[in-house]
Amino acid sequence: MIENLSENNFAWIHLDRVNDENLGRLLEKLGIPAEKTDPFLDPGQFFYYAHTQQFILEHFQLCSLNNGSIESSSLKVAMTDRAIITAHQGASGYIDKVVDICEESFKSVGKSPGFIYFLLWDAIVDGFLPIIFNIGDKLEEYVEQYLGAFKSDDVLNQIMQERQEVRKLKSSLAPMQRSLRHLVSTKIGILSDEARLYLKGIFEHLDRIARNIDSLQSQLNATIEGYHSKLSKQINNSMRILAIIATIMMPLSLIAAIYGTNFPNIPELQWKYGYYAFLGLMLATAVSLLLIFKRKRWL
Repeated sequence: MIENLSENNFAWIHLDRVNDENLGRLLEKLGIPAEKTDPFLDPGQFFYYAHTQQFILEHFQLCSLNNGSIESSSLKVAMTDRAIITAHQGASGYIDKVVDICEESFKSVGKSPGFIYFLLWDAIVDGFLPIIFNIGDKLEEYVEQYLGAFKSDDVLNQIMQERQEVRKLKSSLAPMQRSLRHLVSTKIGILSDEARLYLKGIFEHLDRIARNIDSLQSQLNATIEGYHSKLSKQINNSMRILAIIATIMMPLSLIAAIYGTNFPNIPELQWKYGYYAFLGLMLATAVSLLLIFKRKRWL
């Protein structure tokens, strides 16, 4: 297929099974040298890009939502002036979106690999938004949880999990910024000026996404601080109650200790109503302290 391409047609080949051997053969047919394809095909390489006048190679980690959690998956893209190859392990919502758009607009504008390449970048950048909104909504729910029915272990574990999700987003986005920055700042032969202009718009959009993720990280830090503040307040309240109880018990213990001594001459012990007076004194002392604490708004 690749050998039969002419100036009037191009090919988009998508591999839904990342087989480096098959991908390597396709890259060889496109005439891409081995010194560029070897690091591109390296299974231990999680990020790579090479932009030359004749071809583009890129390898990114895509983030996608799956049952409320973020999953990372590899996407490899190779493009020349007559072909574009994408490789992703399994189904990809990003690829499906590009296919749908191509079917609608291919006849009018989809006449080059650069168009597919632009649509792919557009889908990838737009894909960050629902993930950011999802994490933001979750953080608001966690704030409501720890301000209401407080379950410290559950809420804390969920917040820390969202912190890991934000880190995934940042680690996925940063390499894309580097690659797009190089694309829009360097004139590459296989990209027209119009395509570079479109990519510049996507790069600016990606920068806004980066700022949104930074804001999300700030919101996450504020949520963690609010959680610890709530927890500290609860601990302080518990300590205050314990301190009040201990303060009330101290005079009561003193009274009990005095009348629990073994001196033979304690007049109140011989009094008929001494026991009741003893209990009344302890009760009056406890009530008086409670009233004092309440008046000072310690309770």
